[in-house]
Amino acid sequence: MTRYIVLRDTAGAWRRPEIPLEAKCARIAPDALAAPVIDAHDFTPAELREAARAPNFLVVSPVIPTRIIGPEPLDELRADDGVAGWGIDAVGARPHGAGGAGAALALLDTGIDAGHPAFAGLRIEPRDFAGSGIEDANGHGTHLAGTALGRDVAGERIGVAPGVDRLVVGKAVSDTGRGDSQGFLQAMLFALARRVDVIGFALAFDIGRLVEDLVEADYPISLANAAAIHAYRGNLRIFETLLQMQDRPPLILGAVGNDCRRTISPEFETGPSSPAAARNVLSVGALAPGPQGLCPAPFSNCGPELVAPGVDVRSAEPGGGLRSMHSSSAAMAHALGVAGLWVAALRATGQPTDARHVAARLLASATRDGLAGAPSVIDVGQGLVQAPPVA
Repeated sequence: MTRYIVLRDTAGAWRRPEIPLEAKCARIAPDALAAPVIDAHDFTPAELREAARAPNFLVVSPVIPTRIIGPEPLDELRADDGVAGWGIDAVGARPHGAGGAGAALALLDTGIDAGHPAFAGLRIEPRDFAGSGIEDANGHGTHLAGTALGRDVAGERIGVAPGVDRLVVGKAVSDTGRGDSQGFLQAMLFALARRVDVIGFALAFDIGRLVEDLVEADYPISLANAAAIHAYRGNLRIFETLLQMQDRPPLILGAVGNDCRRTISPEFETGPSSPAAARNVLSVGALAPGPQGLCPAPFSNCGPELVAPGVDVRSAEPGGGLRSMHSSSAAMAHALGVAGLWVAALRATGQPTDARHVAARLLASATRDGLAGAPSVIDVGQGLVQAPPVA
């Protein structure tokens, strides 16, 4: 028996294709509003085939493992080597002071230490989808939240948009840094239902672990690889369909991944991890300070749409202190805060704040000023995210 994720539309506004060459799922009428639901079920092969007869049964896929895009060790950098708050300056957020008021953000990660001084006065709406409680014993989610919107701690600025007053927290990964796609997709649906302006995540589908699990279950290696690819594709399709079903989707940001190993060989590169590689998601890569300017971090995956500071980023840790982290996760958190500043600026002037308009501002305002050399679009996308001009 295998555990499956099922995406259904309880409103009956979306359907499966009637002919194979159509899109996988489609809206029945242009103004039909969906009511998506994500369930998980243990099915035998026969039960799966019977369940698929239901007309509102849109997409199904086996549940797969996930992992956080965790911090990377950099031997040449120590935690106290960097300049505190350098990323805030790099994205142009410092002149905004406590900017971001009125923007609502969501973070899908390892939870949050809600009692940390960095989150004083913040309205936090948490829910646990990992089964380990909303508290953050891992520290990854607390660090990202602090980077995006943390208040000053002991006089030190850590947050890009400390004026943001509402944060939805979906704990999609356990304190071990591991989870599954059921937790991620249900956390995403929760954040979408909360009507936030921007959602950020920094986790990846763990296909390598899935193959290992299948081999341990006595799958032949060729079948294990084929089944893992099928499950990966199915989960990505569920995620993309869920986003397409939204009548007014928020902007979605994902960390591009930390899989490259350029310090070993320049050939050791790969592209965006999934689900950050999904359609309708802006992936964010990490920059590091260098002698000639900012440059792509050696671990950061190729193919981001945007880049942001991701090395020696000092932010909140559970228990009330601060620590530094190197990761494209930290870069995504900078972009999440910058997106919050853009939402606040657009809303203050009566302009739209849907995903398309906020993404357009992020992409159009990104800069290559301050980047070392002449970096390729493969490494930095449209460039370094920038906060809106101060009025």
